[in-house]
Amino acid sequence: MQKITIKELIEYNRKTSDKAKANFAYKLKTRTAKEKKEEDNQEGGGDYWVTSTSCIYNVIKHNSDEFYENKIDELLAKVEATEIKKTKSMHRRNIEILTNFKEFNHQEIRPEEITKFESVQKVHKIYSIDNIPLYLNPNLVFSFEENGKKNVGAIWLIAKLGGFTKPELGMFCEVLYRFLMKNYSEEHQVSEKFCAAVDTFRAQSINYAEMLQSRAPFLIQKTIDELKT
Repeated sequence: MQKITIKELIEYNRKTSDKAKANFAYKLKTRTAKEKKEEDNQEGGGDYWVTSTSCIYNVIKHNSDEFYENKIDELLAKVEATEIKKTKSMHRRNIEILTNFKEFNHQEIRPEEITKFESVQKVHKIYSIDNIPLYLNPNLVFSFEENGKKNVGAIWLIAKLGGFTKPELGMFCEVLYRFLMKNYSEEHQVSEKFCAAVDTFRAQSINYAEMLQSRAPFLIQKTIDELKT
């Protein structure tokens, strides 16, 4: 079976009839690998949101808001430099995301002092549940010290037009926590507070600690069970 993204699980859950769900599940389970084109990214197709996502990544990684204004100015210049409506719209939407995200407190989703940014091997980006291969792509995985212990956390930035509900965003967070437990828990304590999924379109986030406090339901296993039937 080809890897399935969390966005596709969410698309499955958004189907409003049993027939539509069954058809979508069948396509997911029977599709074959497509030849990867040069412009494709891991989620398939060019990344419409790469500019805003990369800027937010830099803000969080370097713990500095200074990246916003330069990137917004750069995008404004690109809007003026093109006559292509689709391209103008893309740049304007990325500007809107960055403008809204300036109010987001990124310090709430990362520790003040990070010891090391961890690399993620390609093989570890597939997390299987009941033989369903889920694809995840955390933007930042980091280790830090807390109370004399080695901890690990991660941040996953997800962009989608219209954004996600909190329960949907929680699906990314749940898989991210499982990924950390599987690959880092032998040498680190996995941080519930700093395991966070971020919806860049709506400038909102959820961490695993919030999920444990019933801020969002755990939907991954339920969705996988439905998908398999």
